[in-house]
Amino acid sequence: MFNALISRLADITVTPDYNGLPSNLQQGLVHLTNNAAALMLLVSGLGIVLAVGGVVAGHVLHKQHISERSWSALGVAAGAGAILYVAVHAANYTTGLFR
Repeated sequence: MFNALISRLADITVTPDYNGLPSNLQQGLVHLTNNAAALMLLVSGLGIVLAVGGVVAGHVLHKQHISERSWSALGVAAGAGAILYVAVHAANYTTGLFR
């Protein structure tokens, strides 16, 4: 069951419809969209890492305002990653419905 969940979570591919385009252009655009989604997820992950670092630094330095702002940044970065994941999953689901 856990493996099925992991495989379902790892099934993030962006598959727009490029019918009528030359095959090499179609493959290039598919790679571009997948790379764009991966880059946005990577930036979100970097934001999470930096926010956690800010929380730790604020705690160690006894600066509560830094820690509080870092918690907010952590929520924003995690929310951005979640929104990206949900959007890609919804797009793949609706594409599968209409095929």
